[in-house]
Amino acid sequence: MSALVCGCADKNDDSVKMITEATFPPYEFLRGQEIVGIDVEICRAVAQKLGKDFRSETVDFDSVIPAVISGKADLAAAGITVTEDRKKNVDFSIPYVKTGIVVIYRKDNPFKDKDQLKGRKIGVQSGTTSEMFVTDELKQEPERAKSPAEAVAALKAGRVEFVIADIDPAKNCVKGEETLAISDFITSEEYAVAIRKGQPELLKAINETIAEIKADGRLAKWVKEFTEESDKLKEK
Repeated sequence: MSALVCGCADKNDDSVKMITEATFPPYEFLRGQEIVGIDVEICRAVAQKLGKDFRSETVDFDSVIPAVISGKADLAAAGITVTEDRKKNVDFSIPYVKTGIVVIYRKDNPFKDKDQLKGRKIGVQSGTTSEMFVTDELKQEPERAKSPAEAVAALKAGRVEFVIADIDPAKNCVKGEETLAISDFITSEEYAVAIRKGQPELLKAINETIAEIKADGRLAKWVKEFTEESDKLKEK
């Protein structure tokens, strides 16, 4: 039942496979070789509701949704923001958290407003709504990275002027960094679980699970536990 870094799901076995991108604490990150986090526990709860075993795999973020579309995984959960474009390709569960993206900046180059971002070198994680914000809202190309941490490393090295990221990984990247800070939200977003279209029974089970874990306090418990664990990892 452990969520381990593993290969593709066997379509003949009686399990639920989650696809994720395990560099997004506290939602998903690696504890040694084990994938852990809030999203992992949500998907594990779905598998338990269905009476099936649970497995998970980590890939680059821009491969997460294609994996469920192609049938290589049953569920996609990786802090995935619900967007109209993504709705064209996958079905989303009810949201389980409201969030948004922020700007990470150096204190010697403070961020004031969105107009300040135009024409600047901006680091983002590839395939995310942060990337979409730069291409769609600012009408320019960002400096793409594989993770928020990689983008922030470019910021610290002076290769980009700002980084845009979701609030939770942004907080994790800035923790302990005296020269960096984060802005208020520049967008409002919601995370949900994504599945291949045309699976009403699976979608129903996911929605019921999310409602249950919110009502009985499990979701709040996981948020607290995995935020604390990921903070400790950052401190090491």
